[in-house]
Amino acid sequence: MFNYTLRKGNKGQEVARLQSKIGAKADGDFGPKTEKAVKGYQQNWGLSVDGIAGPNTLGLLSIKVYPGVDLSSWNGTVDFKKMATAGVKYAWVKTSEGTTHVNPGFEKKFEDARKASVIVGAYHFGRPDTSPNDPKDWEKEADNFLKQLDKVGLEYNDLIPVLDVEKGMKTDDNHNVEWCLKWLDKVGCETGTRPIIYTARWAWQLFIMRADKDKQKQLASYPLWLASYNSGVEPKRKTGLWKQWDIWQWTGSGKVPGAKGKCDQNWMAGGQLERLRVPNPNIP
Repeated sequence: MFNYTLRKGNKGQEVARLQSKIGAKADGDFGPKTEKAVKGYQQNWGLSVDGIAGPNTLGLLSIKVYPGVDLSSWNGTVDFKKMATAGVKYAWVKTSEGTTHVNPGFEKKFEDARKASVIVGAYHFGRPDTSPNDPKDWEKEADNFLKQLDKVGLEYNDLIPVLDVEKGMKTDDNHNVEWCLKWLDKVGCETGTRPIIYTARWAWQLFIMRADKDKQKQLASYPLWLASYNSGVEPKRKTGLWKQWDIWQWTGSGKVPGAKGKCDQNWMAGGQLERLRVPNPNIP
């Protein structure tokens, strides 16, 4: 169910990350020289010498990749113990949408995830399209999210908050981006984090790409959780804005023990899990 290996023929940022660790030419292409370097590393460390950078090889290189899920009320009751046994390391849970909507059952999911030692975080489904004439709409949505987050508490080592960007004004990309930047700034300041943006190429094309370049650049400074439903080791449907992805939602119809029906599944970019967790407030 959960399998992520880099091998000959693969391309992209994760191959480049591997190359930078083993001293191969960092061109993002897993060619013969990279394969030779991987085999040499595996031989030195007593691993299976097959030229495939699987979990063991990547783990020793400190570029572990972790499987995870994201959940909403559509998933109903979730058995996080079964999920954890199956290898799920983390879960983002929808807590809110718009200015007033609260996602049913999110508190129970937070409680059960923590009991099962599944790293948990919260996401908000943003609606920049619902009240474009209200200059405080972004703030009301941020307050709705923060109010729900207070119910479960934001703990050290939780996943950092996420803004889901799949809606917006189709006629005003500047409005959409400014709205998102204000939401991100307020939530970031209140939680002491740098929130993540979840989006997909189609949403970027509809709501973001015609905004002023400087505004887009500010948006691209936030971590990216990219939805692109394809096989392989890299998302194929990328935006023209972010240079790298941090989380990749590779399917919206996965089968995961502990979840009924279809379940969103994700990969965390190599070695990035700690960077995307709430920092310890006692460490400068």
